This record gives sequence, C-alpha cells and structure tokens, in this order.
Amino acid sequence: MDDILFETKFWKIILADDQYCLGRCYIPLKRKCGDLAELKEDEIIDFFSLLKKLENANRKAFGATMFNLTCLMNHAYKEKNPKPQVHWHFRPRYRNKIEFAGEVFEDKEFGHHYARGTDRKLSSEVRDKIIKAIKKFV
Repeated sequence: MDDILFETKFWKIILADDQYCLGRCYIPLKRKCGDLAELKEDEIIDFFSLLKKLENANRKAFGATMFNLTCLMNHAYKEKNPKPQVHWHFRPRYRNKIEFAGEVFEDKEFGHHYARGTDRKLSSEVRDKIIKAIKKFV
C-alpha cells in the first residue's frame, strides 16, 4: 500500500502496512540518496520540521507517549547490487492500551527496543481512519 499522509518538498510520509505501533510510518527522501552523510542541509531542516508535525499529530490523535525513529537501510545490502535509499521508520510508542476505530492497540514492548515485526495489517477502512486522524492535526 502507498497511503501518503502528507509530503514536503523533500520527504513523503507513508502509513506503514504493519500497525502494531498505531501510526507507524515510513519517511523516504524523494530524491535518490543512499547515505545519510549525503543529505543536504535544507533536507535535514525540512525533515526535523516534519518530524515535529508528525509527533504532534500522533500525540493529539492517539495519545502517543513517545516515539522511536530509525534509519537502517539494511535490506538493500541483502541484494547482490545494493541500492540503498535514505528513509526513516517512525514508530509511535504507547504506555497504555489504545482503542481506536474498533481496534485495540497494545505496545507490549513499551520501554524497550522494538525488535520484532508483527505484520499487523488492518482493513482499508481502519487505515483510512488512522490517516484522517493524523491529517486532522498536521
């Protein structure tokens, strides 16, 4: 799926398929770039501006307690000819259970590194409600 929450000049914010962490997103850079050290200053400034908006929106929409942000790019190097692309994984974290759109979200690893994938996929109707809730506060 390619559920875009919003875009800036340099970045796209896409709701992740796996919603174990309610509001989890991917944030890819729009231009081709395989190394964080190659980011331009205006891309970095723009990234942190959008990050503030995204954190604020998730706090207001769902009551997120805190956030994890990672930039791994490991999967690209499983390929014979790797083509890494700078992107971030944004994971809202929740101290308490959250009920949203008829679903219960429980962050059983709160306070710890999020190490496992869950592959929690939601219906398109619930995904649409998540997107609308975040967009309301962006």
